Amino acid sequence: MSEAPDLIPRDTRGLRNRNPGNLRFSPDVPWEGLTGHDGDGFCVFDTDMHGIRAVIIDLHTHFVRGQHTIRALVSTYAPPNENDTDAYIRFVADGAGIGADEAIASFTRDLADTLFRALCTFENGVMPYPAEIIGAGLDAAFAQFEG
Repeated sequence: MSEAPDLIPRDTRGLRNRNPGNLRFSPDVPWEGLTGHDGDGFCVFDTDMHGIRAVIIDLHTHFVRGQHTIRALVSTYAPPNENDTDAYIRFVADGAGIGADEAIASFTRDLADTLFRALCTFENGVMPYPAEIIGAGLDAAFAQFEG
């Protein structure tokens, strides 16, 4: 699948860095497609697909570690020292159609898709990715979970 950078606006840090979840760089996490970090310590990826994949894997990691509600996932993903976490939780819960404190039984592809779309929109103010690029990121992430 080809990237279409000319069709995706690059006017936010997350979109410029192909890091739609604004993941922080850590030398301990060798993300596939990571090319480095920007001057503020946010990951930079070579393709949108790799950035989407990283967000989904990061969310899955939090879920596996016991964060089974929107509140728990978002509170870890977007800590209050950097974000309006309460607004973020409300936004993601509303977007997912799941109560903020409702237990999530499993991390499914549909859940990952819904969470990604809400997180990306909150982080960047827009959801610019076509379904095919999001699907490629989901495929790559879930291939790692299953493989």
